[in-house]
Amino acid sequence: MKSSARNQFSGTIETIEDTGGLQYVTVACAGGTRVRALVSRAGAAALKLTVGSAVVVMVKASSIMLVTDLAPLQLSAENSLEGTIKHIETGSVNNVVTLSLPGEIELTATITLYSSENLDLHAGQPATAIFNASQVVLGALA
Repeated sequence: MKSSARNQFSGTIETIEDTGGLQYVTVACAGGTRVRALVSRAGAAALKLTVGSAVVVMVKASSIMLVTDLAPLQLSAENSLEGTIKHIETGSVNNVVTLSLPGEIELTATITLYSSENLDLHAGQPATAIFNASQVVLGALA
């Protein structure tokens, strides 16, 4: 499977919670990383999603926010993945920040240069990637 999404990693469906037309799917990935996705019932049926199914998790880099001090905050975003900044590619308007997560997963976020400077981001620094379940696309191998 090929996709333009920068963030693609595999996992196994751990739970599926039906919320009346939409389903929250929790995917267990390497290193204990868990990602929640929100998919329509029709989408889940088309992919034949079941607990134990292997899937590919995809998230656009521009859908990810980064925080460096999450402790006092409570967020509505379903996904909060802690990691360490591996690399920052500096651009004229945006920076591309690569986070190393447990299980050798790398997550890429595209954030504004202003935000990167405001957070004083640098390689080796702990950071948390935040994104909504509705920003996750699941793929299943046929």
